[in-house]
Amino acid sequence: MEPAESEGAANLAVVVLAYDGVAADEAGIITEILTEAGSPVVVAAVQVHDVTSFHGAIRPSKSASELGACAALIVPGGMGVRTAATDERLLAAVRQLGSNSLWLGATSTGSVLLAAAGLANGARATTHWLAQDLIETWGMISVDEPFVEHGRLLTASGLGSSATLAFRLVGALHGLEAEETARNRYRTTALSPTPRSQRFWGWGKRRHRIVTQPEPAFVERATEVVLLDLEPPTNN
Repeated sequence: MEPAESEGAANLAVVVLAYDGVAADEAGIITEILTEAGSPVVVAAVQVHDVTSFHGAIRPSKSASELGACAALIVPGGMGVRTAATDERLLAAVRQLGSNSLWLGATSTGSVLLAAAGLANGARATTHWLAQDLIETWGMISVDEPFVEHGRLLTASGLGSSATLAFRLVGALHGLEAEETARNRYRTTALSPTPRSQRFWGWGKRRHRIVTQPEPAFVERATEVVLLDLEPPTNN
């Protein structure tokens, strides 16, 4: 039986881990897509406090210690992952949540934390190209692909393939029809065959536009770009 077939999986929370230095854009993509698909999403840290990010502050809704079983534990990447990988309290939380989750996921360098916590020894996984050697040090098998699924482990190489991970998780928790609906909710466009230096992956907000270059692995293989509105929803 695959994890997605477990009774009540869709009603369990998807936990997105926050830590100082986390990539808020990757966390935002996962949170938005899963929330729109009807999955409860909890952003959790070791303690409930504002977490610093390159893209601004994130305020977790719960402490990781408050959570039990979950549908999935998703670990976004970020510039702070090396420091986070030495935080024994954080690794203990990752270990506890990951052991009680039906699915595990990581975007970009987030796979480093899953590896450091000992949750994915021997698993095939992708990561940001700068972290390939690091995850292999902790027993993962690095695969140079934008998205990799190995058992219950879903990994995306970076920001550009984070949406692919989220869509796959929607399908795992809610079925193929829900996954197709989620994909169709977002606008896509093909990457043009321009030189690497001129290729950009961008997404629009209502008030701002941010454009960034993707990592080499994504540039070489991507066939589409997902454009997301990452402005957080307002509470009515």
